[in-house]
Amino acid sequence: MKNLTALVAVASFAVCVVQIAQADAVEPRSVTVRFADLNTGSVQGAAALYARVKHASEGVCEDLNSRRDLSLLQLHAQCVHQALGDAIATINRPAVTAYAAAHGMLPADITIRIASNK
Repeated sequence: MKNLTALVAVASFAVCVVQIAQADAVEPRSVTVRFADLNTGSVQGAAALYARVKHASEGVCEDLNSRRDLSLLQLHAQCVHQALGDAIATINRPAVTAYAAAHGMLPADITIRIASNK
């Protein structure tokens, strides 16, 4: 009987965890990053804003940051990448976008155009 009770408790907990994960998928988390104090047209301002947004992205995705569960590592990396790309696209400042691209981050909705040599 004790084993059955423990099994029911574990099964109930598993259902709760799935419901929490589904709730997160429906309601994305967000953090407001303020940057009115920065000159986003300069390299220094773009770098400072990129650092703030990257830090905020890591914070939003923190619940997926696990050193023990390798499957969560991939999800954490994808979450940070998506959050950072979305933020850079939303900010929509050329110097910030260029800084992000120089550091390997292209915004989610960026279109790359190749110039013709005609």
